[in-house]
Amino acid sequence: MKKFRFSTIHFVMIGVILFGLLVFIHGLYPDSTVTYLSIFIALFLLVLLFVFQKHSYEVSETEQITYLNAQAESGLMRLLVHMPVGVIKVRLEDNQVEWFNTYAELLFAKEDGEFDQQKLREIIDTGLDEDRSHVTVADKRYAVYVDYEQGLFYFFDASTEYYATSNLIGSRPAIGIISVDNYDELEDTYSDSQISQVNSFLAQFVSDFANENGIYYRRGTMDRFYFFTDYAVLERLIEDKFSVINRFREEAKQLDLALTLSMGIAYGNNNHQQIGQIALQNLNMAEVRGGDQAVVKENDEGKELRFFGGGSASSVKRTRTRTRAMMTAVSDKLKTVDAVFVVGHRNLDMDALGSAVGMQYFAQNIMNNAYTVYDEKDMASDIQRAIQKLTQENCSNLITVEEAKKQVTARSLLIMVDHSKIGLTLSKEFYALFSQVVVVDHHRRDADFPDNAVLTYIESGASSASELVTELIQFQNDKHHKLNRLQSSLLMAGIMLDTKNFTSRVTSRTFDVASYLRNRGSDSSEIQQIAATDFNEYRQINELILRGRKISEHIVVVCADEEIVYDNIVPSKAADKILEMAEIEAVFVITKNVNDYIAISARSRSKVNVQRMMEEMGGGGHFNLAAAQIREQSLAQVQEHLMEIVLEESKEK
Repeated sequence: MKKFRFSTIHFVMIGVILFGLLVFIHGLYPDSTVTYLSIFIALFLLVLLFVFQKHSYEVSETEQITYLNAQAESGLMRLLVHMPVGVIKVRLEDNQVEWFNTYAELLFAKEDGEFDQQKLREIIDTGLDEDRSHVTVADKRYAVYVDYEQGLFYFFDASTEYYATSNLIGSRPAIGIISVDNYDELEDTYSDSQISQVNSFLAQFVSDFANENGIYYRRGTMDRFYFFTDYAVLERLIEDKFSVINRFREEAKQLDLALTLSMGIAYGNNNHQQIGQIALQNLNMAEVRGGDQAVVKENDEGKELRFFGGGSASSVKRTRTRTRAMMTAVSDKLKTVDAVFVVGHRNLDMDALGSAVGMQYFAQNIMNNAYTVYDEKDMASDIQRAIQKLTQENCSNLITVEEAKKQVTARSLLIMVDHSKIGLTLSKEFYALFSQVVVVDHHRRDADFPDNAVLTYIESGASSASELVTELIQFQNDKHHKLNRLQSSLLMAGIMLDTKNFTSRVTSRTFDVASYLRNRGSDSSEIQQIAATDFNEYRQINELILRGRKISEHIVVVCADEEIVYDNIVPSKAADKILEMAEIEAVFVITKNVNDYIAISARSRSKVNVQRMMEEMGGGGHFNLAAAQIREQSLAQVQEHLMEIVLEESKEK
């Protein structure tokens, strides 16, 4: 029944009636209390009437709002039930499904018509996320929006949008360059008929690779191929981890050819010229890192390089002609600067110090202001002994980092030896003072490379930086100043360290350099005194070895005690000792360093690429000699992460 409400006419009629009654009472009882009482009663009745009317309107509005809400909720429910969007209500406490609409029921229907609770549970159990995500259900792609407060999942069919986007991304152009490593060495030793057979093998292999993947290619030179494709094909190669590189190496080995492939690939939108230039840079990166690998990068400054392959140790690719040319280039550069500062990496080892002393000697033959820079606050015992002997004999311009900072000018040159990563240099503050840098290194190059490098001499096939520097000195052939006994001994000590006393990574070039140093007075007893292991150090090495555990048949991981800190020498020597044992292909030693970070020393023989693993841990190095430094993590966390990487690498192999 509809409630009665007073309208304007009703209030007018009531007012007229009350006025008439008051006039009548006033006529009967003029100037009497009855009149005043009547006026009061009339006003009181009017007030009550107004209050009643106000309350009536308030109740009416509330009922109307309630009615409208009920209508809206009913309409919304009908919309949710019938709209072409899957809607699922989930109880937040335990992720249990409370309600779903018809479209969601169809979306999760199995072949027998039953609701696929398991599939829905898989999606729900991943957790409610306020961000947009995508899932695939019944071969369709759905965009999922989540109302976290209400526990509502909304599934929008995004198949058309998704596949259109995928096609757009997949159609981006990709340009690649394939280079055959060590081809020039074959030309020097093979006959014309043999070279013809090698060329036929290369042409057939690349042709098969291109046909398998629908790639357009052309041969540029005998050892270089160029190809053009799109990102969809490149993505398949990436997912396959460029297995073509391993396949080529195996087929070449069957033909008794010491050949591998290097690839530089770039992709992006438009600007094909820039993509091609990046592909060439990527190829150079692959070759500098030792070849037998692919380097991929998108045409975007914010994107990082991606490395694939690198499953074989580097072979010597440098020639004496290149070394002589590099000697000339460095010499010419030294003549244009006012001072030269030579630095090794942080935590100097004997190779870094030996190559720094050798490079300082090289520069001193051209100019006067050449210095070997070291950090007096961070030196191992063997480095301290070497620095002390150099100071006593006054045969190398030694200078501390703090002293060197005061002498740098705008025309000064920095030479980085035994490292090419800015993050590993002796002092980042000191490095930042220079606008031009020369790099001499034997480690594989990676992304953290100096942008201001004016000359780069990186040969990953060399045994050590000391070997490279000694060759430069050989070609300099200064007749007035000769390497003295101590300088020669330090260079020899650097070579011996990185070759494990001429048992690993040695070539004929290594022995040529060693012979030259011996003729210049290199003293084995001097080297022994400098690099000697004291008793406490030897005890620590053996304690680490006893903590070693095999995680596979040929790989050992050592995790030190959480309470003990080590310098950089002990873990590396422990790793070397373990690698000398039978049937051990790789070893990783994890320790807490005296400088408050977790250090990993990694060593391998010829089958395991420890450099690639250490790069994943934030470090780097060489194929079979690498390291990493991790901060803000415990030994257990680092060990767990390392185990995952090692086991994943083992699975791939």
